[in-house]
Amino acid sequence: MAKQSIGLGAAANDNTGDTLRVGGDKINDNFDEIYNTLGNGTTLAVTTSNAALGHVLKYNGSNFVSADFGQLTTALDVNSNIITSASNGNVTLQPNGTGDVLITAGSVTTTFEGTDGTVDFPTSVKYKNEYTAIGNAPAAATYPGYFFTVDGDDNPYVNINITAGGVGDTRAALLTQYSGINALTDVDTTTTAPTNNQVLKWSQSAGKWLPGDDQAGISSLNLFQTINADTGSTTADTQTDTLTITGGTNINTSITGDTVTIDFAGTISTSLNSLTDTDLTGLVQGDSLFYNGTSWVRVASPITWWELGANASNDYTFSGPGFPTTASDPTLYVHRGFTYAFDNSSNGASHPFRIQTTTGLSGNPYTSGQSGNANSVLYWTVPMDAPNTLYYQCTSHAAMNGTIIVVN
Repeated sequence: MAKQSIGLGAAANDNTGDTLRVGGDKINDNFDEIYNTLGNGTTLAVTTSNAALGHVLKYNGSNFVSADFGQLTTALDVNSNIITSASNGNVTLQPNGTGDVLITAGSVTTTFEGTDGTVDFPTSVKYKNEYTAIGNAPAAATYPGYFFTVDGDDNPYVNINITAGGVGDTRAALLTQYSGINALTDVDTTTTAPTNNQVLKWSQSAGKWLPGDDQAGISSLNLFQTINADTGSTTADTQTDTLTITGGTNINTSITGDTVTIDFAGTISTSLNSLTDTDLTGLVQGDSLFYNGTSWVRVASPITWWELGANASNDYTFSGPGFPTTASDPTLYVHRGFTYAFDNSSNGASHPFRIQTTTGLSGNPYTSGQSGNANSVLYWTVPMDAPNTLYYQCTSHAAMNGTIIVVN
């Protein structure tokens, strides 16, 4: 109800105010309102004993008693409200002495240590620490160990005190998988860009690692990359490649320490007759060997080998011993008892070669001491009774002829 006031009248004893009964009733009604509101209707539920400056009345379950406003006696329930400040003021949580500040969310409690200021996050922390420019980040000296990134910069940074080189407090860029090696202060691949197969080599004068050829600085070391043999070759294709030395037929190889030994394990021929390209059939004292184009064979006397050619159908051409240059239809001088080979292999089918006693295509053939073939190689050992003068003739072309003088 609204407070009831006693009517006092316009002046004393003018009989215009409330009667004593009516005034007393209003007083009772006002007190009933107070006792019903602040008590049980009979007794007030408010105790102000031990009140002090800053105390408030706090209901303890049965009475409102004087209590310190700065202390909570039960958990504070904000009931979906917020704790805020006015006029940009701070909201401070300050435990006494070295007490900790505990913030619990769900089942995880984060502790702000009161002894050393350490913040203990027992689980992961998500935060954004990126600035629009490196100069906007906290100063290195003020916030050592501070990690941050810069928008548009590929490198993260950390505030650190670098003792080397007297750098001191600085914002040092950190390397990531996207960083280039040139981000290191002692590497320079910008001044001179590296080329294929180069390496980084230390330059004392520049005080940096610079691109350089791999072999530079090892000029005293000679290596073989490729090894060639009579047939085939091999090229080392790894740093640990192995070269194997294998002996062929009747060849053994061995290695002791740094020495490679190659031994012949077969039988060395000790006579000419054991060679595969030598035929000594009928060999007697005084015979000679000559090469017939395929094998070494015996001959009973010294032998002279002449190569025959043709100048169209006009001349035979001779080359070999006794002819400084190729000669056309030359006069031949032969010795009795000597052997001569007329090699007509290149043109024998077109220009058959014949020795005869008379001239012309119809001349008389002379065959004493001859063997072989007029179309390939004709061998002639000049008989001791051979005529002093003979002739050679192409049996197909009359113009191809010459004289043979038999020397005593």
